[in-house]
Amino acid sequence: MMKMATIKVLIVDDDTIVRRGLRATVDWEKFGMTVVADAPNGKRGWEEFLNHQPDIVITDIVMPEEGGLEFSRKVKAHAPKTKILLLSCHKDFEYAQAGLKLGASGYLLKTVFDDQELNHFLTTFQKEILETPKKVDTVFPGFQECFLLWLSGYKNDFEQRLEELFSDKWKWMNDPYFAYFVQNMPPSGQEIFHQSTKFVALTFGTNLTYFFIDESFHQEFLAHLTETSVAHPDLNWIHAGPLSGKEEWMKSVRGFHHAQRKEGLLHHYPMVILQAVEYIVRNLSNPMTVSDIAEEVGMSRSHLSTLFKKKMGDSVHSFIEKKRLQLSKQLLNGSSVNIQEIGEQIGIQDAKYFSKWFKRCTGFPPSYYRIQQKDDDQLTK
Repeated sequence: MMKMATIKVLIVDDDTIVRRGLRATVDWEKFGMTVVADAPNGKRGWEEFLNHQPDIVITDIVMPEEGGLEFSRKVKAHAPKTKILLLSCHKDFEYAQAGLKLGASGYLLKTVFDDQELNHFLTTFQKEILETPKKVDTVFPGFQECFLLWLSGYKNDFEQRLEELFSDKWKWMNDPYFAYFVQNMPPSGQEIFHQSTKFVALTFGTNLTYFFIDESFHQEFLAHLTETSVAHPDLNWIHAGPLSGKEEWMKSVRGFHHAQRKEGLLHHYPMVILQAVEYIVRNLSNPMTVSDIAEEVGMSRSHLSTLFKKKMGDSVHSFIEKKRLQLSKQLLNGSSVNIQEIGEQIGIQDAKYFSKWFKRCTGFPPSYYRIQQKDDDQLTK
């Protein structure tokens, strides 16, 4: 089983001896921490920060190329919850004070380095990071109901509200992120997220969760799921990415939704198949060819046809026909929409042709099917 993810530490100092000394002499495991990287200046430190997304940064103040204050300013702007501990000399005291104003948690004097003082900071950081509840992004009132209705095809203001989220709380998802749809995540499964400030988890029912995570955390989360599934064989998932922006967010969740409705074994479906299914369902009222769908998902026509048949059990054409028939039956049974309009909803503009097509598929004309369904409903009441 995978160990609980450790708190990640980045050390930035132009003195090689200081960097090596901190790595070697501190009992990082005691604090549930690991040093993921070190760097000789703020410029290199920023590269390592973006690469590893550490929880804690220990940085010198005065360094060549880019100093600790400018580096700390960028860190806090990018990830405000990151803990920063400054290393300074006596002559840098005013700089240290400036660092505290930027959001650093404290500073240590390198000239009179005190292990107990460092241990105090690390203990405090550990407690704050691990005990802070991982609050899922607060969204607008009625989000869950609005989201589920939108997924089912109802017209509402969900996309407008989503636009507001992507302009504010979910702004980070305008940069590359990964989307996951997970079934049966064990209760402890989200502990891994104490390392990341950039994630959203939307849970529906008792066993379905949509996760949206920063691209830098994707490989670690995927490994976590894979190893967790050894002890929890009912854990199941599918993912898509890298994605960016609202439109790709909508496509991913629609694709996940249709896959989950068809079959529970989500990770058996490549994302390209889910994208093809999503495109078909969204465009049932429009003429479409296999070539159109292949172009939409970025595959050749022959490759898509082969993969679709292998994964879905139907050819693309047969799948489209089944979806159109399914929608026709729903409209005939659950609405008063006339035959002409139902035909238009599934891409058949001529009412007579629709009636012939429906009879060929079911053995009954649509008018008879509608009457029969109403009679059946009456008998069951």
